Amino acid sequence: MAAGLRLYQRLGHNQIMFTDLKIPAGRRPLTISESRIAAIAGTLFALMILIAVFEEFSAPRLSLAFIILFWAPLLVLHELGHALAARLLGWQVREIVIGFGQELWRWQSGATQLRIKLLPLEGYVVPAPPDASRLRLKSALIYAAGPGAELLLLAFLLATFGPDTVFGDALGARQVAVQSLAIAILLGAGFNLLPFRTDGGVSDGLGILSSPFMSEQSIQLRLLSFELRQMQELRNSGDTLRALELSTQCLQRFPGNLALQLAHAAALAAHRQTDAARAYVREHLNDGNLQAAPRRAWLQTQAQIELDADEPSWLVLDLALQKALADAPQAAGLRALKGAALVMRGRHDEGGALLADAWRSNDGSASDAEMLAYLTIAAQRRGDRAAAEHFRSSFIAINRCRWLAERLATLAPN
Repeated sequence: MAAGLRLYQRLGHNQIMFTDLKIPAGRRPLTISESRIAAIAGTLFALMILIAVFEEFSAPRLSLAFIILFWAPLLVLHELGHALAARLLGWQVREIVIGFGQELWRWQSGATQLRIKLLPLEGYVVPAPPDASRLRLKSALIYAAGPGAELLLLAFLLATFGPDTVFGDALGARQVAVQSLAIAILLGAGFNLLPFRTDGGVSDGLGILSSPFMSEQSIQLRLLSFELRQMQELRNSGDTLRALELSTQCLQRFPGNLALQLAHAAALAAHRQTDAARAYVREHLNDGNLQAAPRRAWLQTQAQIELDADEPSWLVLDLALQKALADAPQAAGLRALKGAALVMRGRHDEGGALLADAWRSNDGSASDAEMLAYLTIAAQRRGDRAAAEHFRSSFIAINRCRWLAERLATLAPN
């Protein structure tokens, strides 16, 4: 086993078992009690602001309250800027999300799904280009349209009230409100224009800078973004035939796209065409020109196929993970697969520890729902009912895969 895979963590003389793993709310939807606590904390915070404002009232003290008040509307304006620019450039807008955390509302407007979440502090838009025509330029413009919409509002404030009102000394509540709005715009737009990576992709600033240098593979991923997500949703819902048909159709357009090839292998396996999936993966692994990162992705897919198979080849799975882990011993997705395989072979303590370790260091390469499913199985087989129920409830809160839920119900009946 790779040296980077630690099975247990020690704190003093106490051994921390995988069953002690705490599942933070940030990695799953909030429970009812957590939502109530968040609401109470938010209310108390608002009261503290009001007390601070009115204890020794002066107009400038309203600034923080105004900035908080303006943040959510500016977020909506920002995301609508992205969406409107995409539509004007001929792209479809598949999804607009406002906020993060627990989802409150969801509705469909034409081809666009709108989702509102609990905490309106961030958001994103999922645009889908119809073709590759001037894609790099259009991508940069769409990235710029979010902060651009906010800065356009700032220009309107300057034109309407004048620089002295917007940036001068505040004398009354009206001027404080205008200045607070300007500050909120500069904070939001300025932060988004900084070039940095996020868990879900890149900031608007980095998107603007990187769009002119997009590779052909990146362009293809943009063109396939909706179809790849749709394949995942179809597999999760159990409609594996449509997922396979869609991946086959897309491969006719982009036969050399790695993400699409991996999705096709997953669709074959999900449709229980395990031998065909195995052969498809072997065909690509036998490519002598395969680079390190694609090879690692194919090895991980090969291991996943065996883990999910009705009659898995543990030797193939072990060899695939051994080769992949030799190249990337700290990859959370690979460690999670190794842990799940150990759990399935009866080594629940060892496997559970690996899964917990992968959970703590997950960089997005491992599925939270899948890790929770196998942690539930490991805890139940170890006889720790409290931990099993803790993992199971967290799994139920985030899982979107019907097949995975059925597997858990079979291997660890409640």
